[in-house]
Amino acid sequence: MDVDRTTLIGRSLRSATYTVTEVDVNDFLGVVDEPEFVAFSNESGLGEATATATEAARLAPPSFAPFVAVLGLLKTFDWQEDFLFDYRTGTAMFGEQSIQFHRPLRVGEPVAITASISDVYEKQGKSRFDVIEVAFEITGGGEGDRLMSGQQSYILFK
Repeated sequence: MDVDRTTLIGRSLRSATYTVTEVDVNDFLGVVDEPEFVAFSNESGLGEATATATEAARLAPPSFAPFVAVLGLLKTFDWQEDFLFDYRTGTAMFGEQSIQFHRPLRVGEPVAITASISDVYEKQGKSRFDVIEVAFEITGGGEGDRLMSGQQSYILFK
């Protein structure tokens, strides 16, 4: 490593927000086939007449969650300040991602994203590169309940 990014481990990144919009979900569904997806929920088990607006809100498909995680996480860091990386002279790639789902996303729901750098290590391919792993948690609704958590990695080539 030219820059010792291991000193970044444990750094908390900025908090960010994202609202699950009807437009984004519809655009997403325009390119992703979700034949078994049911867009409305009645989690209470009550009849439609007694379900609350939140319980009856349109759901985003489960495959939409990684989209939210990627967009949200990109708002939590600055390449230079937080990763010590100049994307104008280096190359960055998205690496692997893992997500644990805790409940469905609802259209119109604002979500909050928090993240921190959980690991940094160097690897060797044709050239050396750094991998920065970011752990995240996404909460939603007015209650701040957990929607998803997981990790994403970014690959930084010099």
